[in-house]
Amino acid sequence: MSCVLSVDIGGSKLAAGIVGANGAVLSRTVRPLPAEIDTARLSKIIAGAIQEVSAGLLPSAVGVTVPGLCDAETRIWRYAPFSGISDFAVGELLHGLTGLPVFAENDVNACALAERRFGACRDVSDYLWVTVSNGIGGSLFLNGRLYTGSSGNAGEIGHIRVAENGRLCGCGRRGCLEAEASGRAIAAKYQERTGAACSAKEIAAAAKAGDHEARAVYDEAGFLIGKAVSAAVNLLNPAAVVFGGGVSMDFSLLETGLRRAAAELIFSAANEGVRFVQTALGYDAAL
Repeated sequence: MSCVLSVDIGGSKLAAGIVGANGAVLSRTVRPLPAEIDTARLSKIIAGAIQEVSAGLLPSAVGVTVPGLCDAETRIWRYAPFSGISDFAVGELLHGLTGLPVFAENDVNACALAERRFGACRDVSDYLWVTVSNGIGGSLFLNGRLYTGSSGNAGEIGHIRVAENGRLCGCGRRGCLEAEASGRAIAAKYQERTGAACSAKEIAAAAKAGDHEARAVYDEAGFLIGKAVSAAVNLLNPAAVVFGGGVSMDFSLLETGLRRAAAELIFSAANEGVRFVQTALGYDAAL
């Protein structure tokens, strides 16, 4: 069976899998990543994960997706939205481990491509893909093709400013969407309101159980995401905006605030048909 080895490196976990030509995930493993990590430790985690999922299978190539800035040509991970990783030759590492051809891409670009081939946008030529997880990123699919910009880094919606004099972002500026509405931001804001240190997933569960503070934090995050997305919609006139990433798996908690912002800020006469949808690929989009 034709298949590839896929490695998806995230902010809090690493997923590896063998993926068939039809997009089916044949085997997978997920390993947590510590908050502080360097390339040596990450390399060991990658090696262990690919050894586990590849047992008995013969992939023909390797694909690796990373958050932040990735040079697809050199396969170097230039910048990560967390400390410890910069200018990491992840493609060279994977080729050394497997002997196979390696393709590297920003994780959100990979998700956008997967959505086009296997997910909710098979018949959509113009859409924006937004991931909301420990960080926030975006990817543009325009005129039937992935649009990467002049230096390969188009779509960084997480660094649109949505709050004046807001929280400090990892990029060094204040008030970026990522600093105000990511999973980390949701956890920090909930702790400030309640004193409880919880993950975004735990806060989502609390919101569904009727916790008003949890609901308020998610509603605010949805509204801020909606502010940034509305600007992108007004500029690009996409047919759809697709939301993925761990936080977006609880899309219903974000949706009210998101749609409230869209109603206030989108030029509706020009964008009447734009749809907001959750990814059809769940957690496997980047694989």
